Amino acid sequence: MIKVAQISCGTEYSGIQSEIENAAATVGAKMVYPDVDYDEIGPAVEEFGFDPVSPQLKLMIARAKALADGRYDADAVFISTCFRCAEGALVRNEIRRYIQEHSRLPVVTYSFTERLKAAQLYTRMEALVTIVAKKELLARERQVGITMGIDSGSSTTKAM
Repeated sequence: MIKVAQISCGTEYSGIQSEIENAAATVGAKMVYPDVDYDEIGPAVEEFGFDPVSPQLKLMIARAKALADGRYDADAVFISTCFRCAEGALVRNEIRRYIQEHSRLPVVTYSFTERLKAAQLYTRMEALVTIVAKKELLARERQVGITMGIDSGSSTTKAM
């Protein structure tokens, strides 16, 4: 089963946590939650460079750092915050960037409202599962040296 690490704020309060778990289960994934010690939160926020007011957003930062450092095993990352929270939007975007720069985990972000249903998340969860399952097929390596391409159009074929 593919493990999707959930880094989020407000999903329990908004009543959408069960919808997230239903969407993950539908595509054959399991939501996991990175564990961090309370003592790790302060240093993680300091290293991150942004100190949000919300303790839940600080926890999100510490969880993201644990994932990026490889201290927690996950196949993909789902980052989510409330649509109405400006500070959450900043943290969500910067956590996405941080994880992408410091790890090779696929990341999907989502800003939710209180009326979220599992069907709205289905496509995003399916994309995460597909990326993890087909990683070898979707992998791209940086090309070095001379590269040649062929363009086969409707009337002519050109080599570039």
